[in-house]
Amino acid sequence: MQMYISPGDASDRRGRRSYDVVMGGSITLGIAALLTLLPAAVLPYGRRAANVPAGSGTLFWLLLLVATIGPLALDISVAGGIWRTGFSATLWTIIAATMLVYLVVCVLSGAARRLSGLVLPYLVLLALMALAWSSVPDQPLSGNLITAWLQVHIGVSLVTYGLISIAAVAALAIWLKERALRAHRVSGWSEILPAVADAEHLQIRLLVAAEIVLGAGLLTGVATQLSASGAIVELDHKSILSVATFVIIGLLLLLNRGSGLRGRRAARIVLFAYLLIALAFPGVKFVTDVIMG
Repeated sequence: MQMYISPGDASDRRGRRSYDVVMGGSITLGIAALLTLLPAAVLPYGRRAANVPAGSGTLFWLLLLVATIGPLALDISVAGGIWRTGFSATLWTIIAATMLVYLVVCVLSGAARRLSGLVLPYLVLLALMALAWSSVPDQPLSGNLITAWLQVHIGVSLVTYGLISIAAVAALAIWLKERALRAHRVSGWSEILPAVADAEHLQIRLLVAAEIVLGAGLLTGVATQLSASGAIVELDHKSILSVATFVIIGLLLLLNRGSGLRGRRAARIVLFAYLLIALAFPGVKFVTDVIMG
């Protein structure tokens, strides 16, 4: 008995085979990218046992460079010129962007290098989440839908997320370091973290940069919306949470300058700002692609 296959069925099967190939390659490359992150993530703790200063030496820079190239190569190779919008793809893009931002910040700041014991494990956790949900289908955007303003807006948003993520890690380091000082337990793994004053200085500089870049992101978002629909702004979850993050960071910087707000209280505000930006970017993807999808 001969079965008739309609052109639509054949197209669906070809699309399914193409999707299976992409997903198989994505998982394989994802595991490889995860393996490039692991050595840099465990290096600070191995050096602590060997009494070697954290964030120093040729090995640190070599492993940091490998940890940057791995996720970036995955993001470029899997995308293939198409912007993938799924939850797993979004996480890998965030990891690649955060590693690029962190590499630049490490070149400029010694205190940032001593955050590697928190930054890299955080990114390893994101990579594990990306692998866990790599089978969730996404809806890639074709090249003709990605305008120049949208490309700029995406790039600015990723830089903003990377800056706020590292600022949040610095805030966590401040909280952990002050907690250890209050408990008179400065020795141990907390030794790999920067001094409280250095972490606070780095945190403020990162927040200033994030506020500037986030402001530019809001403006490019308006430009993207105008080019797409003619409307100035669309009140969706991302817009509201992004504006709220911009306002909170601005208030924190004003309080720091006016009243000297710092330490654990400032750290809590920075972590709250990070929560908002996380809800605005990957959080929305998780709800729409994983829970609702």
